[in-house]
Amino acid sequence: MKSITDKEFEEVVTKSEKPVIIDFFTSWCPPCKMLSPIMEKLAEEYKGKIEIIKMDLDQCPNTGDMFGVDRIPTVIFMSNGKAKSSFIGLKEENEIKHWIEENL
Repeated sequence: MKSITDKEFEEVVTKSEKPVIIDFFTSWCPPCKMLSPIMEKLAEEYKGKIEIIKMDLDQCPNTGDMFGVDRIPTVIFMSNGKAKSSFIGLKEENEIKHWIEENL
């Protein structure tokens, strides 16, 4: 699972032919640290179907502002360059899988 910057957003997310899940996080956020291994595992599990990326909100304020991210972690499901669904906070792996399947 790769981290991207504001500059890479359009190329990686907007122009993607596959759905993209963005995990907005910060390095100092305990729930973000707990969510990270779950998202890493799901990135492997859904490889080829969806792209899961990370964006550090402290390093990517423009993209965070564009989506109105004011709490972390915030996870957004993007399809055809548009936000389709999102959730805020720590969720269990099975909840996130269900959320992904609903949005595919």
